Amino acid sequence: MTYLETSQAYLEQSAQLLEAYPETTRITTKYNFPTERPAQVLKRTKSQAKSNKPASTSTEPPTAPIASLTLRTYNPESGITIQYRTNKLQEVGRLMTGLGKLAAGADVASLGLSAPAGADIEMTDAPEEAAGSAPAPVPAAAKGQAQGGKGKKKKGGKK
Repeated sequence: MTYLETSQAYLEQSAQLLEAYPETTRITTKYNFPTERPAQVLKRTKSQAKSNKPASTSTEPPTAPIASLTLRTYNPESGITIQYRTNKLQEVGRLMTGLGKLAAGADVASLGLSAPAGADIEMTDAPEEAAGSAPAPVPAAAKGQAQGGKGKKKKGGKK
C-alpha cells in the first residue's frame, strides 16, 4: 500500500484496475482537516505555563492546519491497493472529475489521460496572403472599435 507520486499515475492505475475487475473494485475518499481539540489546547497551555514560557510572546506565527484528501482504489479479491494523497485544491477537482468518469464506465482512451506515442498535433501557421494582393479594407465602424474609441470626436482644447 504505497502512495503514487502523481495524480496522473493514480488515475491511470485506477482505470486499469477498474477495467480488470469492474464488479469488485472500490474507490474510497478520505478527507482530513486537522483541528485542535479543547483538551489539546488546555494541555498545551499547561505545559507552557510549567516551562515559564508565556503563550503570547511566541516568536513563531500560528500555522494554519493543512487539509488533505486521500484517494484509495482497491480490489479485495486480488488485494491490489492504489493510493494517492494531495493537499492541493485544484488537483482535487480534476481528480473528482476523472474518478466520476471512471465510475461511470469510461475507458482509459476516452479520458485522455496519457497520449499515445506519436499523437503530437502539428500546429500550422495562418495561410499566407498572395504576394501582390492588398489586405482587405476594414469598415469604418470596425476601425473605431479596434482603436478603442466610441466614435466621439474631441472638441477644441490644446493637445
